Amino acid sequence: MKRKETKRFIAALAVVLVIALTVMSKVMIGGAIDEYHIPLHDWSAGMLAPQLFMIVVYSLVFTGLLAIPLWYWFLGEKAPDA
Repeated sequence: MKRKETKRFIAALAVVLVIALTVMSKVMIGGAIDEYHIPLHDWSAGMLAPQLFMIVVYSLVFTGLLAIPLWYWFLGEKAPDA
């Protein structure tokens, strides 16, 4: 992390990951609560573990997909100063 752009790229990825985790948590946990009408405090570990696993996997996938344009934005080729 010697370059300033690299630090910004990693910070942007961290922000995207936090946003993805927040959105996916709200959607998946909220959707399961609405679908099965079971409050979160009544969930067993067997119900919670797959939901948390899916939240992490989907968040990492979305972060990975958004890393491509972020990489180009922060670390891609720069226009020569003419």
